[in-house]
Amino acid sequence: MSDAATITEELRRTEALYPIPAWDEERRKKRLWVLRPIKPGGVGLEAGVFRGCFSQYICEIAQPRKLYLFDTWRLSGETFGWGREYTCFGKLETAVARRETELRVSLFPDVDSVIIEGFSPACADQIEEALDWAYLDTTHQYRETLLELEHLEQMIAPGGLILGDDWAPDPNSPHHIAYRAVHDFVGRGHWETIKAGPGHQWALRRSA
Repeated sequence: MSDAATITEELRRTEALYPIPAWDEERRKKRLWVLRPIKPGGVGLEAGVFRGCFSQYICEIAQPRKLYLFDTWRLSGETFGWGREYTCFGKLETAVARRETELRVSLFPDVDSVIIEGFSPACADQIEEALDWAYLDTTHQYRETLLELEHLEQMIAPGGLILGDDWAPDPNSPHHIAYRAVHDFVGRGHWETIKAGPGHQWALRRSA
């Protein structure tokens, strides 16, 4: 059995134990447009990785030379305390989610994947090189999201991008707080929105 086949078989077993909702795969496909502006061969960061399903699309579409992957995984406990069906109603183990991430990105041997288990942005000091882009999908809270954006501003190389999930202009949305953080960050005048909305995604580039 080839390495890829072995990896796929292990993923099949864990996904059988902890099924991924069909609606989640459909939602991921609606998010893919946000990766198109990324130039291949760069250095990127995904903050908020979970099971690595979107990481796999990042490797395939963005084709980074190097990809940093931030998540708390086991530091948050043995299981996830949120997500209902998304986390198999609390049964999905954080160690399994991390292992799935390792497996998914290992399907792309040309990508130098660096997995960092830690809290963002505190673990950002483990990156010593400029980033060409970053994708943010973490706490969805105002203060935390704004702080992460401020850190990323210092880490992104000239001409780089900051991308993210959960663009929710509707004040009744549970993710509206994260939208407000991105909106207020852009309002400072140093970044501009390239596009936002489809698939609840947003993309920023430096304006000054």
